[in-house]
Amino acid sequence: MKKILLGMLFLFALLLVGVALWFNHQITNVAKESITADMDAKKLFDTRCGICHNGGSPEAPLLSALQLLPEAQILTAMKTGVMRNQASLLTDDQHQQLAAYISKVDKKDLRNEVIKGLCAKENLASNNTDGPQIDGWGLGHKNHRYYNQPDLKINASNVGDLELSWAFAYPNSSRARVQPTITGNTLFTASQLGTVYALDRHTGCIRWTYQANAEIRSALVIDRDSIGKASRLYFSDFNAFVYALDLNTQKLLWKVKIDNHPNATITGTLSVFEDRLYIPVSSTEIIESINENYSCCTFRGSMVALNKEDGSMVWKTYTIPEAPSQQGTNREGVPRMGPAGAPIWTGVTIDTFRRVLYIGTGENYTRPTTNTSDAIIAFSLDNGAIKWVQQTMTEDAWNGACVTLFSRANCPEEDGPDADYGAPPILVNSGGRDLLLAGQKSGAVYAMDPDNQGAIIWEQQVGRGGTMGGIHWGMATDETTLFVPINDRGLYGINKEIPKKPGLHALNVADGKKLWATIEEDRCPSFTLRGCGPGISAAITLTPEVVYGGALDGVMKAYAAEDGRELWAYDTKRDYEAVNGVKAFGGAIDSDGPIVLGKQMFISSGYAKFGEKEGNVLLAFALKE
Repeated sequence: MKKILLGMLFLFALLLVGVALWFNHQITNVAKESITADMDAKKLFDTRCGICHNGGSPEAPLLSALQLLPEAQILTAMKTGVMRNQASLLTDDQHQQLAAYISKVDKKDLRNEVIKGLCAKENLASNNTDGPQIDGWGLGHKNHRYYNQPDLKINASNVGDLELSWAFAYPNSSRARVQPTITGNTLFTASQLGTVYALDRHTGCIRWTYQANAEIRSALVIDRDSIGKASRLYFSDFNAFVYALDLNTQKLLWKVKIDNHPNATITGTLSVFEDRLYIPVSSTEIIESINENYSCCTFRGSMVALNKEDGSMVWKTYTIPEAPSQQGTNREGVPRMGPAGAPIWTGVTIDTFRRVLYIGTGENYTRPTTNTSDAIIAFSLDNGAIKWVQQTMTEDAWNGACVTLFSRANCPEEDGPDADYGAPPILVNSGGRDLLLAGQKSGAVYAMDPDNQGAIIWEQQVGRGGTMGGIHWGMATDETTLFVPINDRGLYGINKEIPKKPGLHALNVADGKKLWATIEEDRCPSFTLRGCGPGISAAITLTPEVVYGGALDGVMKAYAAEDGRELWAYDTKRDYEAVNGVKAFGGAIDSDGPIVLGKQMFISSGYAKFGEKEGNVLLAFALKE
């Protein structure tokens, strides 16, 4: 019987391979089909867009997510944005034709982004910047993601009483990925269309808005004056611009572009310290690489320091010192460039004692590889000099062409495993000794010595790993226990012998020993989006008794910090009545983590990448009165 089953499995595997090869042949033929002026919109989409956006590329949002965007945003993506190379062979008329076909946004809804939901005059007059504050991504310069302030009222005994207080919908958006920041009774967030919102944190009404030039993907950082009053708001956009807003006037003070590479972007949240801003630079060139006629790749990650008063550049240091040069050609005869990559997806960790900052880097996009990819790097705060590099995965060369069913011409030989750092390192003190805790997409956690060139003190393999983690966006700690969210979704090229362990894990900070693990069971339907799963890719947040984490399937949970038992759960994947009158719906929870203070908890729902469920909502929960 066993032999029969093995034989059936072998035949089924052969069938799958045959289907995949046939499908690959079919879509490759479609991709290479000539584009004619009279081609109808559907065929134009199927020929130029559908091969990725109908599931051919895991990086690409599905058509259902694109349909939520207005025509103007789709046109921008094709003309000057992330899709400009893919759309370069099309005429202006065809761009318009495609945008009109893809977008399902009712043009009547575009008259004014704010349909309703403005705060009443008396509410505006009561704007208060005193009280609880969440000024940036990591809840402090050391990125502990730990909140333990006197105002906190939520604990293990009452977290089960959290109820939905209000929902705010981002208009004409398919994802909600900006982690809120808060000062007093005002919450700051931003949208896929680049709109900054100042909301009343108790009601969700809109105090004021500001329109940036492009999507904002990271937290907005609050700066304070000499007496601790919130004075400025700093943030970055998809096109690698950094902005400074005056909070008293809501006026732009300055705006600067910090990298001129056409694919440069900013993903990790910037940090403000003393008189400078520290900004990590990443890129979307991994998407451009899917185009077999693109000369891949030329981007190099970098750290940038700006003067916070006027935005002038103080220093800029590349993660790859060597400029890229031609390294041969791809199979289409297009020049291959390198070394490239080592982008910085993570936020910035500031070490005020040693006057250094720490970040984690991504993989190389091409070969040759460098010793600065998949690494933790220490930079001097003062001049940007690299103090040390601790690389934890060598020879990792990967780009978006490696995961498509077509156009793999730019995929490096022996590609992957794509084991970069998305989560920022965490600086802790354990037993009088400083440690730097780093969680990698490989599923491994490292404790490094910041006084000894990042030497590894202990290592623990927590999850199996994956392109979205293992550890993806952020761990949390109280300096005694390290809480590690694990995703372990999909196939992965390494650690194949390790079982998947999606859920939440706890380690002893001092020695890395495992304390407990809560493994989540799959809650997704049998036939669903490939990005659905019970794993935690998004950053988590810790309070003294509770750990908060949201999963790819949209379920938000609160776990007991002492043993990992479930205390509260809420499925965010549903429709809502938004306070601003926009159609609101939740989806996958990814990237940014929950924010907890006082009697409230905030979480964004909806992601629309990697086949995940789109959504457009910021949810506010509060304890029952």
